[in-house]
Amino acid sequence: MNGYMKKILSAGLLLCLLGFQGCAAAEADREEEEAETKKEIVLWTYYETNMQKASMDELVSGFNESQEEYHLTWEYHGPVTEFNKRLAIAITQNQLPDMVILDNPDMATYIEMDKLEDITEHIKDIEELGQYFPSAMKSVTAEDRYYGLPFCCNNVALIYNKDILKGAGIHVPQTWEELKRAAKELSAPGRYGFAMSAIDGEQGAFQFGAFMLSAGDSLEQAGGRGTLNAFRFIKDMVDNGWMSRDCVNWSQNDVARTFINGECAMMENGPWVFPALDESGVNYGVAAFPAGKEQTGLLGGEDIAVLKGKDVKGSIAFLKYYSQTSTMLNANLMANSLPPRQDVAELSLKVNPGYRVILSQMGDCISRTDCGSWSELSAKLSDGQYRVITGESTPEEVCEEIKKIK
Repeated sequence: MNGYMKKILSAGLLLCLLGFQGCAAAEADREEEEAETKKEIVLWTYYETNMQKASMDELVSGFNESQEEYHLTWEYHGPVTEFNKRLAIAITQNQLPDMVILDNPDMATYIEMDKLEDITEHIKDIEELGQYFPSAMKSVTAEDRYYGLPFCCNNVALIYNKDILKGAGIHVPQTWEELKRAAKELSAPGRYGFAMSAIDGEQGAFQFGAFMLSAGDSLEQAGGRGTLNAFRFIKDMVDNGWMSRDCVNWSQNDVARTFINGECAMMENGPWVFPALDESGVNYGVAAFPAGKEQTGLLGGEDIAVLKGKDVKGSIAFLKYYSQTSTMLNANLMANSLPPRQDVAELSLKVNPGYRVILSQMGDCISRTDCGSWSELSAKLSDGQYRVITGESTPEEVCEEIKKIK
């Protein structure tokens, strides 16, 4: 190619680039002008994974394009361990967003503080209200009034390495005794039979809750015989070397990484780790969480609420937009969570069959909001689990402390 032709191509490329930049700038100016003519509403969340952020971007963009009155933006104010602190500061400084996505056990606290709008009359015309999982709906109600809507839900299951179990001739455990035997047989140098998160905070309490409820104690009976047996079971697993004592430092995502690296054969975890497992290529299976006395566990997930004194009309418009079947389905599939409605959750199975076990357990899940003192109980369960695993306290001592919670 001669120099003259190179100059022509270079000039043409430059014009194309300039033209593209001009179009992009014009589009940006147009969007900014449209935003200025609409009422601004803001949503806060602690969603932080790439897929969660992508789902929020698409959800918000879809709402903004669906109507001409409101322009919604979403802001990250996480991580989840810091979210409530930042929201508390915003309340003090009266710099609140219009809507907020909360971990479902936190709803009760903000309802009691009178910081959330009663939206009962605004949402009564949503035809699909009866499709929401009852346990999820409990988390947004108080005295038969609605203070939000479930945004997504989940629970924990037993996730296992199919190849390791098959190679050892181990069947997928369905009871605690089977789980203990399997963990023993599957433990080997460089690999634990079982792993779970026992980290300080809500994650550790959430994972222990599945053991406690399965052992027969309700949230109101925490500290009873079932709780004692659950602590003893976990202590036994650690003391025998079938589960790592380092689990007190592992988040749920840390446990997933341990599983992916082949350092444990089975784990207690939820659907939020499915993308990482799929990407890793590990041959995994999902089964119902092994039962002690009964098949039950805790409901996980988030709710969306409207802050008192903010733009209720615009927020309700968004809630109704999110309540559309296609919108809810797409948002949850992108964020790797289970839709909070039975009908939409069943549709999600056609795209991701891995959620079948999670969905099958929803009817047996207990909402953490059923316990009026959940925040205190959560802290006690998490701290007690740490002390039992590290040997600082006995299961009996921890249970006696838990019983004192009013």
